[in-house]
Amino acid sequence: MFLVNVQEALGLSYEQTLDSSFTLIRAMLSEYSYLWNERNKEEKSGEDEGGEYEWIELPDWDDPSKTNRVKKYKDIGKFIKAEKNL
Repeated sequence: MFLVNVQEALGLSYEQTLDSSFTLIRAMLSEYSYLWNERNKEEKSGEDEGGEYEWIELPDWDDPSKTNRVKKYKDIGKFIKAEKNL
């Protein structure tokens, strides 16, 4: 399992992993984990062409035990097209 995690996270082959220092790889994995956690914290809110939003988690329709991450926009006026001839 360790070899697979290192390959996925750092792109090292199994041979490269076995030839490297365990302490060095452990430090690199810690840094990798830290960077991903910081990135995920920063993405809780933001702004794009649709306006300001925040990320929320809603239950999955197919499997209620799982959740889906979706954007919740502060103002949806830009997404609604109303006819003015009413």
